[in-house]
Amino acid sequence: MREDRPVDLVDRATSVLRANDRGRYTVPAGHLYPHQWAWDSAFAAIGSVVDVDRAVIELESLLASAWSDGRVPHIRFHDPTGVYFPGPAFWGTHDRSSISQPPVWAAAARRVLDRGGDPDRVRALIEPIARSHEWFLAARDPSDIGVVAVGHPWESGMDNSPAWNAAMQAIDPASAPPFERVDQQHVTDAAQRPTDDDYRRYAALVTEIAGNGFGLGSFVVYDPGMSAILAWADGELATLADALDETGVAVAARRRRDRVTAGLVDHLWDDSLGRFVFLDALAGATCTSNVISAYLPLLVDLPDEVATALRAGLDHDFSTPFPLPTTSPADPAFDPVGYWRGPMWVNVNWLLDAPLGGRLRERTLELVEERGCREYFDPLNGAGLGADDFTWTAAIALDWLSG
Repeated sequence: MREDRPVDLVDRATSVLRANDRGRYTVPAGHLYPHQWAWDSAFAAIGSVVDVDRAVIELESLLASAWSDGRVPHIRFHDPTGVYFPGPAFWGTHDRSSISQPPVWAAAARRVLDRGGDPDRVRALIEPIARSHEWFLAARDPSDIGVVAVGHPWESGMDNSPAWNAAMQAIDPASAPPFERVDQQHVTDAAQRPTDDDYRRYAALVTEIAGNGFGLGSFVVYDPGMSAILAWADGELATLADALDETGVAVAARRRRDRVTAGLVDHLWDDSLGRFVFLDALAGATCTSNVISAYLPLLVDLPDEVATALRAGLDHDFSTPFPLPTTSPADPAFDPVGYWRGPMWVNVNWLLDAPLGGRLRERTLELVEERGCREYFDPLNGAGLGADDFTWTAAIALDWLSG
């Protein structure tokens, strides 16, 4: 750990991970999110400096939840007593959801191996990781353009991003079955959570997906952020496979990475805006919301002029006292406390820290040290928002502090 950082932050972050540990999986936050979420779980493993063997168990548990077609569900319901909406009955499944989340598990496995994880156990993770990546291209690219769409706003991980506003109008909120929100019992400031109308549309789409054989429903939006994370993840998988002499896996992963990277530039890049855009596959409409997902392709190897334009856009449109906001303050939908409509999330800063030359980590660590391991933060005044003692905030702090 860094000697110039108070030991107290290390101890506090470690305590958060231990408090949220359920033996074989880690919950994002004890009361608000009482189950295993996919990318949260992977980020928990990224904080593996605490206990590398426990991080291997985390990834084994996560990938064991995969559907037979390779998809890693965004929620696995291990504990039937954990009250959460929507539960498995609402999804029409036994114990898991029917959508996925951004696939950061390859990066987690690579870190675990680098930190001394058992090579044989990590090797056993390679096949399910590769199958999950293949699933995205098989199930989430209906137009066969080499990038991937999300089938539900929750699948993006950025639930109420302004990028989904137009496409979600195709979902009739009146078709949602009755439900009771649980989240507002734990985060009582409604301004920090998606609206009731959002939730009715989310719920209606969940039931539509279940009625459609768990395929795509009436929401299919090509997402530069999800596509970029997938391409980057395949690069991480290739490096992991090389380290374990799994040459065939590495070759296939690099082939997928290159295809998705090319598809991003060919189909979702807007030169006039200087950023990537979203494509509603059903309506044929383009969404130009100025949100952080439009800049996540910095994770991959882009043409110089594209990468330069993205960095300039972040410098110009996302400059806040506590960077990076998830929606630009220049966008009409910006809301500094509104979940994914403006707040700073530590996992997004982690993803973009290296592409931006490591300039985000110190500012982010200072904020976590001062305000605690909160779920997200107001980018204007640094106030901690959402849940307390949030797993990936703690895990990422530990990953950064470990150097």
